[in-house]
Amino acid sequence: MKSKLPLLIGLSAVLLATSCSAASPTSEESGTSAEPVSATSQSQKGDKSGDKSSATPSASPSASASKSLASVSAKDIIPTLAKPQTDEDRPSQKFNDSSIKKSDFRALAPLSYAQEFAATNKEGDLCLVAWAQSGDGDGSATINGPETECDAPAEVQKDGLTLNIDGSDKKPGVVLAMLPPDVAEKDVRTVLLKIPGNHEDLRPPVEFKATDFGIVSVAMEPATAKELGTITIPRKDGSDFTLDLD
Repeated sequence: MKSKLPLLIGLSAVLLATSCSAASPTSEESGTSAEPVSATSQSQKGDKSGDKSSATPSASPSASASKSLASVSAKDIIPTLAKPQTDEDRPSQKFNDSSIKKSDFRALAPLSYAQEFAATNKEGDLCLVAWAQSGDGDGSATINGPETECDAPAEVQKDGLTLNIDGSDKKPGVVLAMLPPDVAEKDVRTVLLKIPGNHEDLRPPVEFKATDFGIVSVAMEPATAKELGTITIPRKDGSDFTLDLD
């Protein structure tokens, strides 16, 4: 009788080989020849091919505001600077400050307390140049000055310019302010005429006057300025401008 053991062993070998073959796919079927793509590499590719606008930072509000302020020029506040200088624009008093462009002198509103002019300096600042004058109306008025106050046009647009000329027993003094361009003459009049004793006569305690292009000047003696301290005037946008007289 022949033994069945060799047959069983052979059959087992065939079955084992078939099982291994099914469990181990070929490289062509499994794709082992292609390198695996990691999540990191996918992300990097996405960054390179994605929307470029997401990588470009937008301009900050502060940068835009700075650019806007820097764009303000002296001509925006004193439009007569864009026109030829006239005889009225040239001061009758001697002026020797070489930092101020004499060709850029422009007359502001005539006042009993001061002769005043706008000008620019070599740095492009806007300047207020003035001489204090006494109230003599017979042509013998005493003059004191000049004094100059300058600032960047953007700052003048916001805060105006204030100039103080100290007086003495023999020389007149004045506190003079060129108000910001968004402060209207009608609002200045309303506020100043509420000051006790103030009026619009020839030489009032607190004088005000506007140019043809709307820049308002306010002038008074230093003693009056010290007594008042500050004056608050509405702006066109509804906010308040405070003129500091100290």
